[in-house]
Amino acid sequence: MNESQPRYLQIYKEILHQIHDQTFSPGDFLPTEAELCKKYQTSRPTIARALKLLSDEKLVVRKAGFGTQVLAPRKSALLAGLLIPQLNEIEIFKPISASIAETSGMGGMRVILPSELSFADDLKKRTNSLADQLIEARVRGVFFAPTEHLENPSDFNSGVIDRLTDAGIRVVLIDRDIYRWPRQTRNDLVSIDNIEAGYSVASHLLDQGCKRLVFVTRENPAVTVQLRRMGCREALTQHGLQASSLLTVIDPESSPGKAANELFESGADGIICANDVTAGPILRGLIDRGADIPGRVKVSGFDDVEHASLLSVPLTTYQQPCRDIGRVAAELMMHRIKYPDTPIQRVTLQGQLIIRGSTVKQ
Repeated sequence: MNESQPRYLQIYKEILHQIHDQTFSPGDFLPTEAELCKKYQTSRPTIARALKLLSDEKLVVRKAGFGTQVLAPRKSALLAGLLIPQLNEIEIFKPISASIAETSGMGGMRVILPSELSFADDLKKRTNSLADQLIEARVRGVFFAPTEHLENPSDFNSGVIDRLTDAGIRVVLIDRDIYRWPRQTRNDLVSIDNIEAGYSVASHLLDQGCKRLVFVTRENPAVTVQLRRMGCREALTQHGLQASSLLTVIDPESSPGKAANELFESGADGIICANDVTAGPILRGLIDRGADIPGRVKVSGFDDVEHASLLSVPLTTYQQPCRDIGRVAAELMMHRIKYPDTPIQRVTLQGQLIIRGSTVKQ
């Protein structure tokens, strides 16, 4: 809270934030005034003043004898949707989505959240179903995280963008482009600098004395993986080693961690996994085979998902600035809808390397 502001205004803004990020969803009742007084250690008139501001903005309704209930968002000329087919498989998209919804709400744009939409088991059907519903809802913009782990994903994702564009919907890409670098779509995009991320992770391993780096990925990976490998190769070059010395090992999606045996036998001393979801089973598999981590073998990933620090050997990883990605994406979408003819923007944000016990003894 901003301590320089009046207390009632601080409380108003905190509850407003909780409504926008759906800590309190439409239909929910806020804590009672007595409970809020206890939580914020303030007087009842102060709480009442904060709730009156929320009521005046039609965000809540105060019902005598019942309490204060959160209202559904008012209709807005700005309506956008989240097209994130792999929301439940890729952890970073949940905080990104929450940040998009929060920032959009503060800017007067309503966002249809993924939880409001149905899903199909088949990834292509799921993506098309979401796109159909967003088109039917007549949204002005769509935040699209291109679908990965498909054969010919570029063609499929391009078709989705074409359908949205033909319906007059603006598209902001989240996390990745649909094409392999250097080709680019004619759409705004917000992501981390994946080349820098790969460079940071590989440089860290090389600085720790690793000489034989291996990059582990799933089949048909996202285009971000290509960029991370490029960054790894650049790190090798700048450390006086051959870029071509970076080996690539495929860890099958049907049997996560299966590649651990191959890695254990290969003599690799620096293992870079395309993401933390891939790294977890690889790390466990190496430990089961008696690998000395981080002594003889060092393992790292990307994203900094929630479980990365909770593994038996905490994982070194490149952390994505998820809330910033969501905030910038929402701002970019509102600008794109208001000024549709402005130049395409591709925003790359810098994350940070989080060093843990999988690469350095702690």
